[in-house]
Amino acid sequence: MSEGRSDVQVNLRPLRLRAMLTQEELAFKAGVGTRTIRDIESGRARPQPKTLRLLIEALGLDEADRTLLSSPPEGTPPVPRELPRALAGFVGRERHVDALFTAINDGATVVTVHGMAGVGKTSLVVWAAHALAPRFPDGQLFVDLHGATHSGGPRPGLQSVLTRLLRRLGVGDRDLPAEVDEMTARYRSVIASRRVLLVLDNATDAEQVEALLPGTPESLVVATSRRDLSQVAGAYRLLLDPPAMPEAVAMLGAAVTDRITVEEAAAIAERCGRLPLAMSLAAARLRSRPNWQAEDLLARLADDDRLLSELDMRHSGVAAALSASYLELDAEHRRMFRRLGLVPGDDVDARAAAALCEVTEEQAVWMLENLVDVHLVESRSPGRYRMHDLVRVYAMQLAGMEEPEAERDEAFVRLVNLYLHFAYRAANQVSPTEARILAAGVTAHDLGLPGFADKESAISWFRAERTNLVAAVSAAERSGRLEPAWHLATAFTAFRLIDRDHEEYLTINRIALDIARRLHDESKEAHTLADRGRHLLVAGRCQEAVSYLERAATLFRELDDITAAAFALRNIGIAHRQSGRFAEALDVYRSALALAEAASDTTAMVVVGANMVVPLLRLGRLSDAEHCLSETEQLVDVSDQYNRLRIENFRGTVLRERGDPAAALLLHIACLERCRRMGFRGGLSPILIELGTDLVCLDRGAEAAVYLSQAVEDAEDLGYPSLVRTALIDLGRALALSSRFEEAVGHFERAAGLAESHEDAYELARANHGLADAHRSRGDADAERQHLHRAARAYADCGVPEAAMIHRDRPA
Repeated sequence: MSEGRSDVQVNLRPLRLRAMLTQEELAFKAGVGTRTIRDIESGRARPQPKTLRLLIEALGLDEADRTLLSSPPEGTPPVPRELPRALAGFVGRERHVDALFTAINDGATVVTVHGMAGVGKTSLVVWAAHALAPRFPDGQLFVDLHGATHSGGPRPGLQSVLTRLLRRLGVGDRDLPAEVDEMTARYRSVIASRRVLLVLDNATDAEQVEALLPGTPESLVVATSRRDLSQVAGAYRLLLDPPAMPEAVAMLGAAVTDRITVEEAAAIAERCGRLPLAMSLAAARLRSRPNWQAEDLLARLADDDRLLSELDMRHSGVAAALSASYLELDAEHRRMFRRLGLVPGDDVDARAAAALCEVTEEQAVWMLENLVDVHLVESRSPGRYRMHDLVRVYAMQLAGMEEPEAERDEAFVRLVNLYLHFAYRAANQVSPTEARILAAGVTAHDLGLPGFADKESAISWFRAERTNLVAAVSAAERSGRLEPAWHLATAFTAFRLIDRDHEEYLTINRIALDIARRLHDESKEAHTLADRGRHLLVAGRCQEAVSYLERAATLFRELDDITAAAFALRNIGIAHRQSGRFAEALDVYRSALALAEAASDTTAMVVVGANMVVPLLRLGRLSDAEHCLSETEQLVDVSDQYNRLRIENFRGTVLRERGDPAAALLLHIACLERCRRMGFRGGLSPILIELGTDLVCLDRGAEAAVYLSQAVEDAEDLGYPSLVRTALIDLGRALALSSRFEEAVGHFERAAGLAESHEDAYELARANHGLADAHRSRGDADAERQHLHRAARAYADCGVPEAAMIHRDRPA
């Protein structure tokens, strides 16, 4: 995204989607051209004041929304400028800087810098990156890969890093691919035409760096690591050792101008092991004490027996400087520093720090900011605080030596309880369909603190604390605190639909499952098995999901939790349906419905009954589908407008399947109007798909494409992969009707890839059927025959009517 683009283009689209309007509908309502809307949203045009006023009136925006429309979204600047502040007096590395610049000037596009902890790799690279920044006008990205982290949780995986990079490069959450391979391809496509400087700090190994390299030479990648990254193909390799004494003296002289002699600087450098991190901390202490002389600092370093022993450890020199800073703190600040070492994650906010030390948030902010001033804590973003990895190790060691184990345990438990309080409240906002267990968690872990006003604030909290939650689950489990670890893992997993890192969710779920079994708690085990099944469904691993859901259903029955068993069976039915096994889905749904009836749970009966309609329609059993709709409708509560809307939408589909797409269209248009009027975002995509399909059946491809394009957008935005596949195929059909075959083929191929990776045989058949039709229209008989054969085979496996119908389409 270049700097010349309009700010408004970033913001109009989400406001339009929130209003549930297509581009055409907004254009009509505002009295402007559809092309104008498209150009504004794509960034090709900047709206004139009159156009802006018309859009504001059409969308009914209040003052806050007007500001959002005309301002760039928070945290997403057009061009990323993420480099940390460079050292003002950076000296002593001239030889390495010259070597790095020479390599880049000679054409190197990847530079790796490796060396021991605290040696100044990041300082060198950040300083060089600032100097190189003008060469890369499309942005500078800085990513800490945590290769040297000492936190308790797993390191960020490739998918997490790619998600962050794509967001910084302007790709919205709704456009983020679900699979790592697709995400990697999108990342390389987005960065291909740009000149970007990418700093990869603290890389774990060469493989991690290789996975993030752009595919074109326009950008520059500079990576740091404790490990030798010489295996990175084509990279220029730079080893950074502790500076020689003259360089160390120059570093200290620049850091403490006119305060020390060469001899004093050499003495301090010697006591710090000539490690830049230790020397910078010592210099900061001297600068902050204007009445000190260099000899005062030297005396403190020399008198610390523990400091001397630390100099012989693996992190030689670092602990010496940290101890000199730590000893200057008062008792409250020392305790805060030690307690921060107990944090299992990457950073904290003032609320978490306050819980660790049993102080108010205001006191915590004051102490944290003071620790920032003396370089023991960093604040890379407002309100969040972290320790350098080596500082964290030192703080942990101090806590072990200076605090009774009982006090350390109590502090950690307070932190976990704080996470539980907010995690359950956030999860309850984000995943209301799991209200039963989440509501119980909210009550059980209430600390009397505020919750979240809406879903957006809950998601914002989760994204800020995500890494900490993962680490806290692992740390609590390792320390034997199995109950809170299970609950924290359970709350965490409720966020699976807003986060694409499926493997990490499965890892956390595995910890929860192990805990449940260690506790011999069958209720927890049943819930965790059901949760794992849902995770696997979202990840598209339907066969695995079924095995876990079956075990969950069995346990729930044994525990006499009939409603939970019904919902587990219902999810098995979803797995079968999403795999194209419609007859099996119906069998399981019938069993689920019987359990719901036995439990007299009307809500469960409605949910299961509504789920039965799709496989009945797929199997061509229209009368049975109508009967199911009628029976389910009788059970729906008068106030349950959402399920009433779903039933009406299905009735329209039945009309179309019976050969009356015109009547179906009228019904679906009415459903769309109701959906928008009531604000049911979750029901929008299915209605748009059905409406678009009606129009396809009426040969109105251009109109259909408008609705189906919005359906794809909406399904991606809400994280419904099965609906994305369906909408893509129907959009392809609509485009093919308008002779836009290249675009149609692209959508069919994308849908086929998604269907295959998610084990969806039916949508894979439909995608191949669409490809066969498109290739026939383009005159490619071989391609048509190939895709038609694949479609016929998959339709037959699903047992659907298309299996017989497709023979009419086969070329002789």
